[in-house]
Amino acid sequence: MTKSTNDRNYNRIALVSMVVIAAGIMILIQINGSDIQETGEIIETAKTQSDQMEQNAAVFRSTAGAADILDTELLQVVLGTTAGAAGILDEDFSIDAQEAADENAEENEYANLAIAKVNNYVNVRNAPNTDGEIVGKMYDGSVAQILSTAGENNEWFQVVSGNVEGYIKAEYFIYGDAAVSAIDDYVTRYAVVQADRLNVREAPDISSGRIGYIDNGERVKLIEWGDEWSKVDYAAEHTGYVASEYVTIAEEFIYAKSIEEERAEMAALQELQARTQASEEAAPERMVVSVPPPQTNYANVSELRSAVVDYAMQYLGNRYVHGGQSLAAGTDCSGFTCYVYKEFGYSLSRTPQGQYTSAGRGIDMSQIQPGDVICYSSNGSTCTHVGLYIGNGQIIHAANSRKGVIISNYDYDGIILGVRSIVD
Repeated sequence: MTKSTNDRNYNRIALVSMVVIAAGIMILIQINGSDIQETGEIIETAKTQSDQMEQNAAVFRSTAGAADILDTELLQVVLGTTAGAAGILDEDFSIDAQEAADENAEENEYANLAIAKVNNYVNVRNAPNTDGEIVGKMYDGSVAQILSTAGENNEWFQVVSGNVEGYIKAEYFIYGDAAVSAIDDYVTRYAVVQADRLNVREAPDISSGRIGYIDNGERVKLIEWGDEWSKVDYAAEHTGYVASEYVTIAEEFIYAKSIEEERAEMAALQELQARTQASEEAAPERMVVSVPPPQTNYANVSELRSAVVDYAMQYLGNRYVHGGQSLAAGTDCSGFTCYVYKEFGYSLSRTPQGQYTSAGRGIDMSQIQPGDVICYSSNGSTCTHVGLYIGNGQIIHAANSRKGVIISNYDYDGIILGVRSIVD
């Protein structure tokens, strides 16, 4: 073996050694997550290993057949090791790249968001052409998820919105970064009624005229929230006010409506409009409601009790007036029970304490029936409030100047001093 051959083999050994050492350092850093200090220790170890490798190379140069070993077995082992290291590194880098892609996907969760930008609505069709059957409508501001594009120039979006899936031309949407930036502007707020029935008034005042009512669980679009009164969009082109304490706020996006959903919505709107018309006819602006007096002869006490409750319920929602002398124009708590029973021929004291001490007869709470008067106290000794029991654990009463005549649970507030039975 000539000196030049030995030098070539030595160079091969040195080159392979450097590759192996570098690969080893990279693997250790990847696996162990070494800090700077640990990496320095690894490099020092690598230098020592390199010196040892150089000594081994000198031995091989002086040994017959070293070239063959270097060219075959050792080189194959080294290359195999290096290839394995490269494979590990490639695998790690591939995993890192996938994790980075996943993170980006999470950050772009609205990447397929689309918001309808139209004058009123756009039809959703079952095929990507204008001949497709109309399966629903997307109104201005409603949101959708883009499933795919269609058409020769991808001018149609296949979307899903609410319970509707179909095709709409892309030109009717804002999407991509523009949709992501604008999404907060397209949240709609609703007032959801928590009371059994809630009046909608012309102005934010208990004495204002009523334009309609909303039943428990129904909702209307909220225009403006207030601590005491909230402005709502009632029955299309009618705005009114509801007592804020009897509603909760729900925030939702607008979605497409199917043909069936739109029919149901139109029926509900027509019902609200009928309520508005009926309310306006029964209670024209700045006029009081006139309730006909009840009959005076009843078959039994149970029938009389029911008649008392039914008569009182006709004044639900009326105003509270301290010292008021009329159910129609407004009165206070004891005036409410006093004037209700006056229509049935019973004379009750005009004050809460007077009713507690002299109205009818006192009974135990376990004996209570509809039509009985519950007496409450704010101080534990004097009757300061009364309410008419209507059954099912509830009373109707003139609560205060802010609430008017409302329905409450019988144990809603204060201390119950006693119950008075008026009719037997």
